[in-house]
Amino acid sequence: MKRKEPVNNPEVKKRHKKRKLIWLIVILLFIASIVSAYLYYVTVYRVKHEPESTSNQTVTDEVYTLKSRRTLLTLTPEVKEAAFNGRAAEIDYGTYIVPGLNGTESLVFGDKGTGSICTSMTPQGLAVTEDYLLVSAYCHSSTHNSVIYMIDKKTHEFIKEIVLRNKSHVGGLAYDSVHHNLWVAGMSRGIPQVNAITLNQLEDYSFQDEYLPVTYSQSYDLYAISRSSFLTYYDNALYVGYFTEKTASVMEEYDILEDGTLATQTMTNSLDVTDSITPIALPSDMRVITEQAQGVAFYKDKLLFSRSYGVLPSALEVYNNSMQKLLETDAMLKSIRFPEKLEQIYVDGDDLYVVFESAAYGYRASSLMKIDRILKLNLKTLLP
Repeated sequence: MKRKEPVNNPEVKKRHKKRKLIWLIVILLFIASIVSAYLYYVTVYRVKHEPESTSNQTVTDEVYTLKSRRTLLTLTPEVKEAAFNGRAAEIDYGTYIVPGLNGTESLVFGDKGTGSICTSMTPQGLAVTEDYLLVSAYCHSSTHNSVIYMIDKKTHEFIKEIVLRNKSHVGGLAYDSVHHNLWVAGMSRGIPQVNAITLNQLEDYSFQDEYLPVTYSQSYDLYAISRSSFLTYYDNALYVGYFTEKTASVMEEYDILEDGTLATQTMTNSLDVTDSITPIALPSDMRVITEQAQGVAFYKDKLLFSRSYGVLPSALEVYNNSMQKLLETDAMLKSIRFPEKLEQIYVDGDDLYVVFESAAYGYRASSLMKIDRILKLNLKTLLP
């Protein structure tokens, strides 16, 4: 019979300690491998790969129930109150399902004449007209052309998709209610642009007729700004800003002329641009803004910025709309906590419409508060 070693034997203690350490290392390595595999899946694989679609047209169903999203927004009580208080009689408490999150009819970039279903469309821009909500989205895997969803403002029903000409991020939309033009942020030849589509074009367009992208009525290169990340319309001018992660950014003002076009300048050799006939829009003013800006909107005497980056909570920052050119944190009047991945914001009367990218396929696995709806917030409640 094998003889037992004394428990208090130093050698026995040493061996026991070594075994525990080995098991601890094994467990930690196992956990690390699982975490690494998950991070790879949510940050790399889902970015580059789209799941197969089970539909042959744009999917209009919700990803999550309205009840579950109302419960989730309890974590941001100011947002929840402004979104749902007094809206019980409205369709879906005033919210709009973002269509196409599980499948959007578009084009494989470079193709024409044949539709294709994209399952990784990611919402970015938002504009509100007299009759419609318009939401822009880009393909997260860079496979398909970007699109704009047209939603009936009154019935909340999806009408159609507008397929754009390239794969731009389309981070901003702006509606000129005087000239009835929708302005779209974009990039071409590595140069930031703004492009216009008339309201008549939007209403007449049907992707299924010829499977061709929409035609722009106006296009302008922007050389006074690094990127056209977001934009809005206010008082007969376009305001164009760009997103930065850690440093201050700028927002440029571009006046709209009486005929609905932008003021332009003639190309010169100093701009180092050749073989282009796209006019260059000339800014009339500029303001310095904080980093991580995703959208801007004007409301009475206030200037509102949506601020978001990564998995951290978003914020709505409120400033005075004055002649001040430096809009940094110390000039901010108020900051309101929002769910993560807040994108463009749009003011319509006393309502603030907001859209999120958190429920898109590329972010769904890594987001905590996934919002698949456009929320309509009462600004009298949100900004008392």
